[in-house]
Amino acid sequence: MSSHHVRKTPKPVSAPVRATPVVEFPELTCAKFGRPMGVDAPLTASRVRKGDPYYIEFRYRFSYAIISGHMYDVFGRLDANGNPITRQYIGLFPEGGILGLYGGAILPVPAEVHPSVRDCTYKPGAAYRVSLTASQYRALLAKVRAAIAHPPVWQMEASNCNHFAAGLGSVAGLRLPENGLLPSFAYIHAFIRANGDRDTSG
Repeated sequence: MSSHHVRKTPKPVSAPVRATPVVEFPELTCAKFGRPMGVDAPLTASRVRKGDPYYIEFRYRFSYAIISGHMYDVFGRLDANGNPITRQYIGLFPEGGILGLYGGAILPVPAEVHPSVRDCTYKPGAAYRVSLTASQYRALLAKVRAAIAHPPVWQMEASNCNHFAAGLGSVAGLRLPENGLLPSFAYIHAFIRANGDRDTSG
């Protein structure tokens, strides 16, 4: 009497499911513009320490509304190689568009901090990445949370996008440029130099 062996069909090996990285403020991503990670930016300067799990990145981009351009921040988590795996965007904009922008040259005007479609789609003209420890990142999240709840006013000379964006760098002990009235396209480079980092823009 012969024995019959039942041939077992091997079970398909499923690919590991990768968890979607958590973002603390979904409203500050570029998902609503169809680009959750926004745009990449070649770095003008970098201060990333091996092992730091978080970062803040200061960016400058062109603006059709104002010749000085716009400075804003990107922040989130880093992988083991120091590359961003999440991006959340925040920057200070006057409410009311052009009217608010030029009204703020005279008097403080209400402002908002959520990213615009231009932050999420325009290629930055400069970017300065600084890595953060867990405690520094918690301090940054507290500042971001407060800014969302109570956005600062916008005033061209005393409280503009440069001051707001660079000011968040205080969580990492970053210093502001001596000249606070520079246009954004120059302010970001002065900010890099004020902190002793190498500016590759020349």
